[in-house]
Amino acid sequence: MAASGLDPLTEEQTKQGNHEHIVHLMEFCFKILETIKQFNTYTFGTKFTMKIGFNYGPVTDGIIGQNKVLYDIWGDTVNLSSRMMSTGVVGRIQLPAAVVPHLVDYFKCPKRGKVNIKGKGEMITHFCIDKKTPEQIKNNLAARDAKKINSSDTI
Repeated sequence: MAASGLDPLTEEQTKQGNHEHIVHLMEFCFKILETIKQFNTYTFGTKFTMKIGFNYGPVTDGIIGQNKVLYDIWGDTVNLSSRMMSTGVVGRIQLPAAVVPHLVDYFKCPKRGKVNIKGKGEMITHFCIDKKTPEQIKNNLAARDAKKINSSDTI
């Protein structure tokens, strides 16, 4: 499991609408998949696979244990991320529809469709399949900024 945005500075930036850490975490997911692919290429008879579940939202965190002290996070966000992994597809990154608006400017996130998620029922999920080109990202961000400006205009 990997998480981002748990430090107070990033948490405050997220509250102000800066979701950059989520983009960086998705980039990390793609690096993991690429590393596994490269590892399998250079080893004999090894075929590691991975499914990645991705989610975004509030978590509860803390130190647990007396003899073996660990830092852990838990909550609905973590559980849904786990369900995204368990119902996912090998070699793919699956995420719930609610996360797509935070990533769509940077990544291609086609809809997978309805998936039965334990404890949630049917949910629409997406795959994050590739990073968009720098030009696409630049155009998406410019369009989003223009939309913000237009929506703040008063008549």
